[in-house]
Amino acid sequence: MPSSYDRLVATVQGQWEEQGGAAISARRISVAAGVPVSSIYHHFESMEHLLAAAQQAQLVRAKGWCKEMLEEAEGLPGRPEAFAGFFAEAVDDWAIRQRDLAFAWRECGLLAGENALFDAVGREWEQLWAGFWQEVGERFALGEFAGIADRMFENESFLHMIRWRRLVDRAGLDETARTLGALFCRKPVPPAPWREFAREEAMRSMPTLPQRDPMAAQIVTAAAELIGTSGVASLTHRMVAERAGLTLGMVSHKFKTKSALIEAAFEGLYSANLERMQAGTGAAVTHDAQDVVNGIVDLLCTGTSARGSNELFIAVARDASLRQFGLQLRYLRGRASRRTLQGLLGPDRAVGMVEAALFSGFTASLIRSCADPATRPPEKAIRGELESVIALFAG
Repeated sequence: MPSSYDRLVATVQGQWEEQGGAAISARRISVAAGVPVSSIYHHFESMEHLLAAAQQAQLVRAKGWCKEMLEEAEGLPGRPEAFAGFFAEAVDDWAIRQRDLAFAWRECGLLAGENALFDAVGREWEQLWAGFWQEVGERFALGEFAGIADRMFENESFLHMIRWRRLVDRAGLDETARTLGALFCRKPVPPAPWREFAREEAMRSMPTLPQRDPMAAQIVTAAAELIGTSGVASLTHRMVAERAGLTLGMVSHKFKTKSALIEAAFEGLYSANLERMQAGTGAAVTHDAQDVVNGIVDLLCTGTSARGSNELFIAVARDASLRQFGLQLRYLRGRASRRTLQGLLGPDRAVGMVEAALFSGFTASLIRSCADPATRPPEKAIRGELESVIALFAG
């Protein structure tokens, strides 16, 4: 029978996948693990130390997974042409079969910046992936683009956690991987009928959001802003009332339970995300690559935050009641990026839907890595990454 220490650690790991970090408490963990609350403080200095121990245990398993993936690819031709198959399987296996590890990694991203314990663990995750993709890059002769593969995996594995229709999701992932592989090989981008189908379905079936009266809309906006700045744990009726400039009674009357308030907050985050994804539909204008790099660097170095989007994506991946938002979040990305990329490459090089989604995903991953000033890469490194990915698309 597992020890109480092991049961506590395993219970936290399960809670990350099933409920999320905001729902974790000493009482919930003790009940789920079948041990008294005092056992937590017998084995750990605090709840934070329990969470950190659970992260370390998942890191050990993740390192084993990386080793197994590299062993599976042993003997494959050391050419970029073989990369697409490896990438698609790595994303699918991580996001689907290793789902508890995937949630642990994402929860660590939310915890980092709040406590030095998780800053250290977050750096260990970064070092794990940097080393893994460097070795993958050497295995498949990706050269200077190994770092891009790392970024693309970070984003695509996040999106692939959001499930819609298994057949379409996997086929669309294969198309994404083939597009990335074609870019690495300097070959024409292949067609993507599965992703095109999913995109059309996403456009056709966008959820109808509730028609809110002005006061309720004010509450929705305030709740979304709170999650964006402080996470789901900060979302209380009192905090929302203060942010919205309303009385506690008004907020409690409009959204009677915390679950209703959380759903309203995600509604607001979804609307904001959708507006960004639908931007950029006008005619493309020519962009200077250095101007684009400067603009993105300025955005990143002024402390732009992806916390709200991250919370939304994790919640949609986890919670079946929010699954209605998943199709749009996953398959409508890249519309604004398509216009930017088209402007970079000029009118003679048509930018496809999957290329635009990859460019958008790379930028989203870079934003996540820069969210915490303590771990933000140096400006020179950020510029180098951006110049490298623009060079990849330029061919």
